Amino acid sequence: MSSSPVVGAPAGPSFRWLDDKAMRLFVFRSLLWPRVAARWAGFIRDFHRSFGAREPAPRVLAKPLRSYVDARLSPARRLAILIEHYRNFAELFSRECVRRICAGETIVVAELEARKGARYCLAVAAAAKVSMQREGELAFYLFKRGQDVELSRISLAFGRIDGELAVVVAGLQGPQGGRKREVIEATRELHGLRPKDATLLAARALARELGARSVHAIADRNHVLRRLQDQSKLSHYDSYWLERGAIPGGPYGFVFAPLGAVESDGKGRSAAKAAIVDGLETFARVHSRVAAPPSCNQALPAQRLAAA
Repeated sequence: MSSSPVVGAPAGPSFRWLDDKAMRLFVFRSLLWPRVAARWAGFIRDFHRSFGAREPAPRVLAKPLRSYVDARLSPARRLAILIEHYRNFAELFSRECVRRICAGETIVVAELEARKGARYCLAVAAAAKVSMQREGELAFYLFKRGQDVELSRISLAFGRIDGELAVVVAGLQGPQGGRKREVIEATRELHGLRPKDATLLAARALARELGARSVHAIADRNHVLRRLQDQSKLSHYDSYWLERGAIPGGPYGFVFAPLGAVESDGKGRSAAKAAIVDGLETFARVHSRVAAPPSCNQALPAQRLAAA
């Protein structure tokens, strides 16, 4: 009697893939939800293949089989959100951009001049590349040139809410392992701009450039890593979203209005914020298939858009 292959397992007689812990977890979890696992594995492998990217990593294959974006979601709902994101991603961005992200590449979208000649970079990559695979599909992160420390990481996914394109922010984390000193140093060198403010600004600026009318953010009570909230590496989301101008509501807990306009004097903190927004404008112009509605960018001749 022939046996059916394990969902997601590589073809062939070798079982060396079992030596990979992430692959073992994926395979064993797939036994609990075989139809979800099979649909997702087929979809994401075909997606990667169609864009000329390498095979998805086990941690990507396992996404709908463990808590993802919102702790309340069922495996079937996680699968639907994931598929919706990738379909939006392919519609919104150029083929080359999608390929690079799926291949695990990092794209630097902005460089910020800081005190003492320091330079900070804002980059975008697949969320799994910066250990945020349970909180979204894309991640912006900030790092200082010459240092291998991700000072802030924010994860997001593209969805449709009430029929309109929306950006969903499901995670905001500091450096792995704390690194409080580096975060304080970055804030000082960036003239008071906190790393987490820089990454949130990037997410909101991207939403504006893509024509998304809102950014939805996860509430503490719904976060997939809620049990770890007391650890220093994770934000207490509710208070931070409120501080940055979000209002309670929407399917995930909080909603940001479209990014507004703030004058920049070309110096210090405002210059750093302007550089982020300029970088996202360029990134969208080069890599996206869509242009933001004129109303999002009107009448700001010598001034740049930034976050409050």
